[in-house]
Amino acid sequence: MVMLPLQFMFRLNPLQYLAEFLNVGFELVNTVKPTYYSILTRDRTVGEVEYNKNLINVTSITQILTSRHYRQVIIYILKISILFACCICIPGYVWYFAVNLTTMAKLTAIYNTSCFWAYIFSIMLLSESIRVEKIVATFLSIAGVVIMTFFATENSDHESSNNNFVIVVGDLIACFGALVYGLYQVLYKRLGSPPTPSFLFANTITGLIGVCTFFVLWIPIPILHFTGFELFELPDSGTFGYILLIAIAGVFFNASLMLVIALTSPLFAAIGIMLTIPIVAWVDLIVINTPITASTVFGSFCILLAFVLLSWTSIRDEIRKL
Repeated sequence: MVMLPLQFMFRLNPLQYLAEFLNVGFELVNTVKPTYYSILTRDRTVGEVEYNKNLINVTSITQILTSRHYRQVIIYILKISILFACCICIPGYVWYFAVNLTTMAKLTAIYNTSCFWAYIFSIMLLSESIRVEKIVATFLSIAGVVIMTFFATENSDHESSNNNFVIVVGDLIACFGALVYGLYQVLYKRLGSPPTPSFLFANTITGLIGVCTFFVLWIPIPILHFTGFELFELPDSGTFGYILLIAIAGVFFNASLMLVIALTSPLFAAIGIMLTIPIVAWVDLIVINTPITASTVFGSFCILLAFVLLSWTSIRDEIRKL
């Protein structure tokens, strides 16, 4: 199953789209270890899901969705979508909770240690090799963020706060959020990334994660509101416009992230995300004339060097496989 170009994907009718998506799903399910597959489908039989191209010649979407041939794959895809929705929303909820407990500098630095957790979980779940280049790249990227955040803002952030215990609690909560985000990237590579990367499959999974979030993960909001733990109110039109813009940007970000994870590795994607930090700094200079400090330049250089080192290592590994 080859990766579909964007223009070809939009030319597919709904029946072709669904069939192509489920066919990639077959390829994915047949590569997942029996233990993972049986947990997510409740199917205790060991062996591959049988794939017969003749069964794809159906005449309606209803036939596909009700076919026993596709049932196990559909159940698997729905369950990993719910799992991914939880894994990607938990770090978001944790970030908004921790931001009131610790400094923004610490929160930024801690959350960007997700690349470290992505590497640790890759070793544990993906049998990733322990390489000096990857360790150095991880260290450089984290060091770059620490330099940019702490040297630039630590002195002015929460100057009046003297509650060290609250800050420590916030740091620990932020560490948990970074850990879950690193785990999410590795789980997607392990459970949701087909052997042959597919643009159609990655973006459809992104949509299913959004559907799961819409129907399930809003439930804590009214509970928090009516218990008085966290009050919510409807935004004004201007704020709603910004929220909508952020949501649209988030869709493109998550879809691109999943495709990058499928094409490369969770560690590469995590360090790639960190490139947004120096990019934002330079955009601030151009748009709102925010001065570039020495810590910003040095930290950006560390992150860029880490990305180049990891890219070189990935290219070298691919050349060796040929």
